[in-house]
Amino acid sequence: MARLLAVISAFAILSTSQAIRFLGRVNPTTRELTWPATGLSFSFTGTSASVGVTSISGTNSVELLIDGGTPIIIANIRKRSETVYGTFALGDVKIFRGSLGADSVSRRRIQIIGDSISVGYGLDGTYPCTNSAFLENAPKTYGALTAKSLSAEYDILAWSGIGLIRNSIGSNDPVLMPQLWTRYGTNDEDNSYTFPRAETPDIVVINLGTNDFSYLNIRDPVNATMFTDGMIAFAETIRSHYPKAELFLTSSPMLSDTYPTAEDSQHTTHVSVLKAAAEKLGSKAHVVDFPTQGSEVGCDYHPNAAEHEKMAAILTSAIKKVMW
Repeated sequence: MARLLAVISAFAILSTSQAIRFLGRVNPTTRELTWPATGLSFSFTGTSASVGVTSISGTNSVELLIDGGTPIIIANIRKRSETVYGTFALGDVKIFRGSLGADSVSRRRIQIIGDSISVGYGLDGTYPCTNSAFLENAPKTYGALTAKSLSAEYDILAWSGIGLIRNSIGSNDPVLMPQLWTRYGTNDEDNSYTFPRAETPDIVVINLGTNDFSYLNIRDPVNATMFTDGMIAFAETIRSHYPKAELFLTSSPMLSDTYPTAEDSQHTTHVSVLKAAAEKLGSKAHVVDFPTQGSEVGCDYHPNAAEHEKMAAILTSAIKKVMW
């Protein structure tokens, strides 16, 4: 059995966390990390610990954070990359010359639903570059940073190229986000997610539209009315499971009012259809406008780390006006 071994030395104590818990949406039966930023957290006293890895597919990029010190140590493992590059399943946690610690988890929870932007596609790269598992960095995305600033747990349910009513140009995948969203792991069956009460979010952020709007004269521009109706239908489905959640519909920093043509005004149009959807959805739906990004970008013109920090500041401010 392959093992990810973490040998712990002294660090400053930040907080205590649950003894052993999954981070993000992880099917407890398979224990497979598929969604971006999924992982495992545990706290213990002892000299070292190991986490078994029972299966690996493709190439994975993983973040290991070790916060703590004698007598308490906290370890967090998070998957940085998305499913398309690979997945892996976690085995047992073993503590050497020690024991697991106490349990303390934030009651605040945010769910981020999106595409490559929310995945962290090319976030650690500098254009021109080719995206890879090692250049994606979900824990540094706007969603993760927003959750951190609000001291909230978070899930990132995102997939590069996915759309609300149509996927990116050239995609032959018929699965759209409203369908993918129903899965426990990205490779599980549709409607396999069981919506555990403990994982119910207070806030759901929906960042979709970049791929729906793309056309580049290869296909017709997106139908604005169909997009609005699609957003309303998806939001209502989310509400059927999370009736108390506040919804934040966000624009895309990758859409501009000058590309492909000035006549398209894609960014303005996207914001307009989101506002139309929010109006229909009522007072618990809010629109967050991420301005079109600047010239310094990551791979394939995706937002870089600095842009994600700007987006996080905007989203955090919008959420604080409503709650927390």
